[in-house]
Amino acid sequence: MKKRIEKYSISPSMDGKKSKVHKIYLTVSVLLGMILAIGMPFFNEPDGQYHYVVSSNMVNLSNDISAYGEVGIGTGIDQQINAYQQGGYFQKYYLTKIVEMPMSKQPRGGLTEKPNIKSYNFLGHLIPALGVWIGHKVYPSIGVMITTARLFSVLINSLLMFLIIKYVKKGKMIFVALSLTPVTLNSFASLSYDSLSFVLVAWLMAIVINSLVDQQIKWWRWVELGVVSGAIYFGAKTNFKVLLLFIPALIAMFVFPRLYQKLSLFCSYLWRNKKALALSLLGGMGLIVVILIVLIGLRHSGVFYSIYRFIINYVVNLRDYLSVSSVFYNLLGSPYANINYTLAWVSMIWYIVLFAVLLSEDKFIKSKFISLASMVIFLLGITAVYYVYMTYTPTGAPVANLTILGQMQGLQGRYFTPTLFLLLFITCQEKFKIKIKGSKGILLFVTGTAVVTNVLLLFSTLFGAYYL
Repeated sequence: MKKRIEKYSISPSMDGKKSKVHKIYLTVSVLLGMILAIGMPFFNEPDGQYHYVVSSNMVNLSNDISAYGEVGIGTGIDQQINAYQQGGYFQKYYLTKIVEMPMSKQPRGGLTEKPNIKSYNFLGHLIPALGVWIGHKVYPSIGVMITTARLFSVLINSLLMFLIIKYVKKGKMIFVALSLTPVTLNSFASLSYDSLSFVLVAWLMAIVINSLVDQQIKWWRWVELGVVSGAIYFGAKTNFKVLLLFIPALIAMFVFPRLYQKLSLFCSYLWRNKKALALSLLGGMGLIVVILIVLIGLRHSGVFYSIYRFIINYVVNLRDYLSVSSVFYNLLGSPYANINYTLAWVSMIWYIVLFAVLLSEDKFIKSKFISLASMVIFLLGITAVYYVYMTYTPTGAPVANLTILGQMQGLQGRYFTPTLFLLLFITCQEKFKIKIKGSKGILLFVTGTAVVTNVLLLFSTLFGAYYL
């Protein structure tokens, strides 16, 4: 009887003290991350050259990347294709030593100095920069320096997520799933500052979840919230700062109970009255859209042109590369659509995984206020990104004609990936009755999908470099 009780004490959703899901995550993340770190072409992450130049500059190892055929500090792997196809990759990138050069002589403007210490550009490159420095001590070539930095980044970021997954009391599987997507894991195995933003957002979400589970916030957790808020403000990308709106929501819950009671009553009314809820959401979204269009119109050729741009980008596929049509691919499955050559089903299966994981978690959210607040914050995060990129107008080939047509250029799914944590606060609401059972099956589904899709990411990218 005792054994039965102990066995049953393991929560069906992998939550609880006896859950080993964090250990499974660490093993899978490190193994797959190391494969990507060693196997993926250099600069495969968006703005890869930029991330390397900044990281090397931060540790006083600025070097002339044109020695490796990189004429500018841009993005992409085009300059490596000949080395892959002709068989001289190892010689060119791993044996050829760097040529150290002051940043003032680098070919891209704006990189003559080290980034501001209080910016996400600096803080997000700290781990890669340390990895670059270690790699230089091993052997001063760009191949050794980047590979070492990647491996170091994988180990540190995977370890941080391991601690967060172990720490969070509910919703562990959504942390595992989002951390093992090709988009996230490839950023872990790169020199990009995206990895730090993801980890910081995950940390904030874990603190919020634990506060809701405990139904109280002790003094030391307020300190945690203060630290993570400061870290996100300075160390995460700008659009993720909207997630700090959770802080006043928690303050209302635990510091001002009367105010929270009134808000809860209003939210309960909306939750019971589906018509009122739908009208409120539609009205809120409509208001946001109107404000967005007006603001954009004031900055970019008028309101009517802004409306036209928004509509045309969702009815015509103007260009699949870094446009609204590519967000579907690089939200979860393909870090860089025109480099990775991954098929649509890779992204689709991750949407299915995400859906299954969200519905498998315990219903631990009692506050309707928090669920509705998370929905609003989620929409605001999306709006913030679209606001930036509707006002962004690239020029020059090959986008000049498309700019005239009104294309929204520069949008990437990775800007939204960390915000998917917010969906947990909706599907784990106790009034949300849909529930998928079978934690072992969900875990197998997540890890199996992670292995297959990340290996395919490597294969398809290398296949493209050799043959396409």
